[in-house]
Amino acid sequence: AFRGWRIQRLAAYEREIQEGRGHAGRSALIDLVADKPA
Repeated sequence: AFRGWRIQRLAAYEREIQEGRGHAGRSALIDLVADKPA
């Protein structure tokens, strides 16, 4: 899906989140920062 993109940061981690009623607790998250080719 990101072929040719230059990856600056790619990290997978777990964190406690609070995003409103009924949507809180431990979640698996992914950070992706990349430069799209011209």
